Amino acid sequence: MAGLLRDAFPARDLGGDGGWAVNEHIDLGAHVLGGLSPDEQAAFELHLSGCLECRQELAVFAPVAGRLGSVDAGTARTLLEPRPTEPEVTAEVDLLDSLRARRRSRRLIQRSALAVAVAASVAAGVFLAPVVRPAPAPDASYEVVGLTGQQVGLGLNAKAWGTELRFEGSGLPTQGTLSLWVVDSTGAVDQAGAWSATKTGKTQMTGAVPVQLDEISSIQLRDVDSKVLAELQLPAHPAPQSS
Repeated sequence: MAGLLRDAFPARDLGGDGGWAVNEHIDLGAHVLGGLSPDEQAAFELHLSGCLECRQELAVFAPVAGRLGSVDAGTARTLLEPRPTEPEVTAEVDLLDSLRARRRSRRLIQRSALAVAVAASVAAGVFLAPVVRPAPAPDASYEVVGLTGQQVGLGLNAKAWGTELRFEGSGLPTQGTLSLWVVDSTGAVDQAGAWSATKTGKTQMTGAVPVQLDEISSIQLRDVDSKVLAELQLPAHPAPQSS
């Protein structure tokens, strides 16, 4: 089924650094359908680890892949075949249809995948109800106040590839660049994210590091000069189950 739908995807261009350029909205549908090449899949997974919106959308469309997997190739081809054109359709109507097709949303792949899954489910006598899933609660959450009044909230989620960090801060510097750093139990340091200061001194950011949650020793908020503005020392705890 993945090979059948894969032919409809446009080729992707190489990015300026020689890697694959990720269009997260199109690649989300291709990922669900299993239609990405190894290079495209690697680039998409890297984007997915730092994009909360795409992960939430992926959770909504994930059941589609299971439904599609139950459809045999013959049925899928029948569902995707265009209906015969009525004899009285004029060339002008064909032109309008062509123009409308070019204006379709970049989410077309997602909607097409869902439509095929619904059609297959109806044929099997099964109805797909809308799936609405709230954002998962963090595996650990902390609040810390910096030496100069910065208020920081951190939510940590254990993943198979490392740890996802959800940062929310107020009373932050209003100029320069701020960054979030993770120190592991060996003293090694990884940057979880960086951003330009806002005029309000408030920021929300989702970052990630390739360090397991139970191996994190501390998390630091630093300014443009690498000065530590706030630091959270994590207590020792058993390793949570990765998702």
